[in-house]
Amino acid sequence: MLLVLSVLCLAFKAHASQISLHGTTTVAYGGEANFNCMLANPTGVLQVTWQRGLRPESLENMATYNKPVGEQINEPFKGKVILSNSSLSSSSITLKNVTWADENCYVCSFNVYPDGSKRKQICLKVEGELVRSLHFKMSETIKKEELSCSATGKPAPEISWNTSKLKYTDAPPTTVINSDGSITTSSNITVQVPTDWTGHVYCVVNQGLLGQRLTKCCFSSGNVSQNALIIAVVAIIICVTVVAAVLVHKRSNEQQSAES
Repeated sequence: MLLVLSVLCLAFKAHASQISLHGTTTVAYGGEANFNCMLANPTGVLQVTWQRGLRPESLENMATYNKPVGEQINEPFKGKVILSNSSLSSSSITLKNVTWADENCYVCSFNVYPDGSKRKQICLKVEGELVRSLHFKMSETIKKEELSCSATGKPAPEISWNTSKLKYTDAPPTTVINSDGSITTSSNITVQVPTDWTGHVYCVVNQGLLGQRLTKCCFSSGNVSQNALIIAVVAIIICVTVVAAVLVHKRSNEQQSAES
């Protein structure tokens, strides 16, 4: 049995060694991944197939090329996969708008008569972050600003804050693993805002690392109730002025009518 397995492994390596497969191994979220495959001896090749999957029994067919049909993209990969430079000895594909769901191994397979399939694989890793949200709300009584920031990425994003030297309290960050393998990190802080202070607070994702991102929150403090009261008083004054002007104009018209 061991001898049979050894022979099969040697045969697979021999087939794979005839194929040259190059391309992207690490890509940023939202970017493109490119793969190019070539077979040294195309004798007997009937079709070139691009597949993806971690195990031979679970491979998905993405795209094919053969002379009778030409290049063909299978559902649901239309719009995701672009097939180009295809012949029975070479083929290239491009993955558009890569997400974490595209992190997988990609297989270039040549269907050769009468030998069967010759294949080789390359694996793709997806990295990157997306700042999901930044929320804030002012407390009317104790003049504190409650801020929340979350980011999704792979590996897990690290969140820090730049509060322009304002004092704040924070809670331990939380992480959630999503169905596509990405990780969402959330952070919450409460900032003590001095009266009449105007400035910025920044949510910083992956500070000091490649791909660092900033999201700015602008706000003015002051007494929220007082500001609302001032606005209401101004609105009342304007309304009273308008009504008085209308009454004066109406009375003037009545007097002119009486005199005439």
